[in-house]
Amino acid sequence: MLTGPSAPRLRGTVAALKQGRTLTVVSTDSIFEFLGRHGKVVGGSGARTIDDVKVDGMLYAPPPGNAGPLAPFQRASVAAARPAAALRRLTEQARGAGGEPWIVEVTFPDGARLLHLDLALHQRADEQWISRAAARFGNPEWILVGAAHGEGPGIERWLPRFGPNRVLVVELVNSERRELGQSTELVTPWRDRLVKSGVDAHVFATQTSFRFE
Repeated sequence: MLTGPSAPRLRGTVAALKQGRTLTVVSTDSIFEFLGRHGKVVGGSGARTIDDVKVDGMLYAPPPGNAGPLAPFQRASVAAARPAAALRRLTEQARGAGGEPWIVEVTFPDGARLLHLDLALHQRADEQWISRAAARFGNPEWILVGAAHGEGPGIERWLPRFGPNRVLVVELVNSERRELGQSTELVTPWRDRLVKSGVDAHVFATQTSFRFE
C-alpha cells in the first residue's frame, strides 16, 4: 500500500519494478498509473479486497511544506547547500506520480482495523475533511500517523477525533530532508505528549517492528 505520490517515496518501488519484479500495489489512481509505466503491477487503485484483507481510503490535502515543488527561496537554499541532491530532487519531481496522497484503512479477516493517516493531521487540515474522515474511519484498533516537519501540533489537535486506541507515530520525511541538507526533528516529544494525554502511543521508527498480543 502506497500512500504518497511524491517520487522520493516511490523510489524503492520503482527500482523493484525496473528489476523485473511483479508487485501487488494498492494506491491512488495516479500512483498506480505511474508505477505501471515502470513495470508490471497488479492490485489496483481505491477500495478493494486482496487475500481477505479489505482496503479503503480517502484523498487528503497534504501540509503545504510537503506538497509539490519546493518554494523558490527554499529551492535556492537547498541548491546552494546540496547541488547534487537538489538536482536529483527536481528531476524526481518532474517524474513523480502527481495527484493527492491518501489515508488508508486496512480491515483484517477478524474485523480488526488499522488506519494509516499518513501526513493528513497537520495544522492547516480542513476541519470538515477531518470530520468526514473520522466518521468514516474512526475508532480503529491501530492508527499510524506521520509527523511532517513542524506539524506535531496538528497531530495533537486532530488525533482525538479519530478515537485512538493504540497509536504508532511514524517519521516519514526526515530522511528526505536530511538528504537535502534541511533541518529535521524527532517525533518522540509528540509521542510523549500523546502518552501524557492518556493515549497508548509509540514511536514507529524505520526498520523496527511491534508485536501486540
